[in-house]
Amino acid sequence: MVGVKDVEILIGQVWSPDVRPLVEEAWRCYKAGAVRAGIASTWTAVAADIVTKLVWMADDGDGQAQQFHTKLKSAQQKGLTKDGVRAMQEIESSLLEQAVKFELIDSIDARELERIREDRNLCVHTSLRTSGEVYEAREEVARAHLVTALSVLLTHPPIQGGKLLDEFRAHICNPRYVPAPAHIQATFYDRLRAKARSTIVELAAKHALLELDTKGRLPEVECADRMAAALLAFAQRDRELVRTAVAKCIGRFPRLEGDQKWRALARFGEQDFFWDNLDQAQREHLQTLVANPITGEPLKPLPDRTATVLALVRSSYARERLPALETQFAELSTTQQMSVIKKRPDPYFVPTVLELLREARSWYTGGEAGQALVELGPYLTIDTLRTALKAWAENFECRASNPMPEAAVRLFRTTELLGQERIPVFGEFLSKVRESGNEDSHPALGKVLQAHGHTPPAENASADADAEESTSSQKTAAGDSSAML
Repeated sequence: MVGVKDVEILIGQVWSPDVRPLVEEAWRCYKAGAVRAGIASTWTAVAADIVTKLVWMADDGDGQAQQFHTKLKSAQQKGLTKDGVRAMQEIESSLLEQAVKFELIDSIDARELERIREDRNLCVHTSLRTSGEVYEAREEVARAHLVTALSVLLTHPPIQGGKLLDEFRAHICNPRYVPAPAHIQATFYDRLRAKARSTIVELAAKHALLELDTKGRLPEVECADRMAAALLAFAQRDRELVRTAVAKCIGRFPRLEGDQKWRALARFGEQDFFWDNLDQAQREHLQTLVANPITGEPLKPLPDRTATVLALVRSSYARERLPALETQFAELSTTQQMSVIKKRPDPYFVPTVLELLREARSWYTGGEAGQALVELGPYLTIDTLRTALKAWAENFECRASNPMPEAAVRLFRTTELLGQERIPVFGEFLSKVRESGNEDSHPALGKVLQAHGHTPPAENASADADAEESTSSQKTAAGDSSAML
């Protein structure tokens, strides 16, 4: 049973601000025990909502909705005359049919809402009973009617299925597209009816897995990447719905080219709804693809898609299904490993970077390791940060690498989650670096630490020297004064 809090949450999600007060009135009637008034108010909210949505669609340019709006305005102009009341009754009697026609609800929803109208008529027309008895509405019926109205109609926007699909495609193909999961969920999932949700999720799954033709609106691979991001956002809401959508199109997966399968693996290699729908032959085929030798210049980063696939090594779920991942990653050059780590930073890569900081044998390698450490900043603990900075300070190739002073400042910022506790750790690092080389090294980090209340050792020493010189000068001046006396 839907609880009180659940009902109040649904009321807060009513699409139309003009209809929401009517729903709140129905809820107050129910809680006050005015059951008949509550049912009547619920139907009033349903009727007002359908009218409001059809008018909104008319204003949005829908030709058929404009015809309805014209008929509505004609009835309204007649006012409370007999003809006006008769015209409005005729409109109200066809509202549910109109709602089905414009895809605001389906036929099953219409049956549920029809029960509300029937009970409303029983509540306001007591003479409908042949025995003359007054209809006694039950509280649970009034509550159920309100929840039904909220669930199937009142909380959903006036968007038709076909038009909604067009809007989803337009969003994905928009030149200003931004992968914002919360926006995708709120716009194309949260307040839609189940059928509309399924249609959109299935469309996203087809494009993401099969790289379907976009009719020139966007390159197929780019569209598939964006659709994959949307599918992952939908999976956060309903993973089983996504699993079902993938199952409907996975039958075409075996016929895809190797590059297409590789890209699909990059998108979904750690998702259960992908692997659960693959047959054993396709699983083995993907394992073979991953096990093939990685080509490329050792001193150049890997291509983005290759790096993304190998970055799956961070996932125990993916490693279990693709055993070659660990071997392939271990055999990469330092530069190639760094390109993988930067693609998908993860705590899994922290030990690798710590080792690279210790073992770097060139300025270039040291700089690469430092850049990778910056990317892993949000995943470091105080202990791993201390270990990393110690290895950095003790390895000349890291200390002397040109990118490292800037990387130190960036690392301080990316480890912000560690709070004030990291400040003395960076202070120790700066002290070691300056003791091992130029005492003016890492000036930017020194300024950052000063701004956070930590005075670097070299500046302490300078301050002590200035103080000592000042004291000595004062003593000399005092001595001179004594001699003059």
